[in-house]
Amino acid sequence: MNDHQHKLRLSLYTTFVLAALVILFDFILPGRVVNDEIIDVKRERQQYFNAARNYHYSYKVITSEHQFSVAENFAQLVQDHEKIEYSVSRIFKEVNWYRLLSSENNSFYSLRILSGLVLPLLTIISILVAYLYKKNIGILVFVLQVLLVADLIFLMT
Repeated sequence: MNDHQHKLRLSLYTTFVLAALVILFDFILPGRVVNDEIIDVKRERQQYFNAARNYHYSYKVITSEHQFSVAENFAQLVQDHEKIEYSVSRIFKEVNWYRLLSSENNSFYSLRILSGLVLPLLTIISILVAYLYKKNIGILVFVLQVLLVADLIFLMT
């Protein structure tokens, strides 16, 4: 690999590591904590268009300020007009965790953990392994970079 390709690869890796760090810090750093009242819990049937015609339900909590996805077991505990506390991230304005005021345990939506923690960490680790240890995992790094770009688009919309 010539010097120009090496510098290009290093700058590309640096860009993706910085983007992953922004996503990671947005998830880890404490955001703005909101105490609000639950207006409604919306249950939506998600249909798969395959031969088996499978489906599942997704749940959203609606408050006066936000609307966010929650796990099924949390949605089944919630009653209308119950008080909820949740944290909104500083950069992407995503809900990082939520809990009922009557509970002491924070809950996390699994997609938020995947997009805010797991994917950025995997991207950073794979880039560091590829660059520092000269491992030939270019396809894995490329796939994770594409997923990170998709994650950024998802978080910005």
